[in-house]
Amino acid sequence: MLETLRELELADEELAGVLAEFDGSAREADLLRLRALGVIGLRERLPRLREEGLARLEASAAEVGTARAELAEAERAVETASEATEQEAKRFLVRARDRLTAVERRQAEAEGDVLKLERQADEAEQDAASLEERARSLARSLRGRARLADAAGVAPDGGLPAIVQWCEGARAALFVARGQLAAEREALIRQANELATAALGEPFGAASAAAVLRRVEGAIS
Repeated sequence: MLETLRELELADEELAGVLAEFDGSAREADLLRLRALGVIGLRERLPRLREEGLARLEASAAEVGTARAELAEAERAVETASEATEQEAKRFLVRARDRLTAVERRQAEAEGDVLKLERQADEAEQDAASLEERARSLARSLRGRARLADAAGVAPDGGLPAIVQWCEGARAALFVARGQLAAEREALIRQANELATAALGEPFGAASAAAVLRRVEGAIS
């Protein structure tokens, strides 16, 4: 009985290991799919985002030009103001300086947004190349695995849309295979519990073959 339980323990550990591997592969496929969709979405939005960013930059540059002209006018007004108009000219100068500061800040923000968008575009293209390599690597790890559909081991070819489609198929194949493995493991653990119950005359409901073996070894030692 102990020898049989040890064999069941080894088989249980092997199944548990494969289940963990398949779970990890499914998470990786899901992450690849989401990241590929993110890059695809950015590529689609990029022309509009660039156009909007450049429009904001041009508008802010025009505002800065106007504000600088107003500041120059305010400075001249202070220089030529009479005693009666001096205070009003100074208030006009303060407002002109504040406006220039505000529009220069908006211009800097617009420039920063344009630069940020281009960095994101560059990073997305680098990510796209990385995703293709990771998808190929994941496909290689799934190739020839028992219970998995053959398509899960065929690396996608055709860019990011192909990666998205392949990830969806691989996740589905892993889900089916995992269900089969989980059922096999449940049957194996049930067999171990039934064997121990029949041998020792007490009910067993351990969650793994290893737990059954440890309890049996403790009972007969």
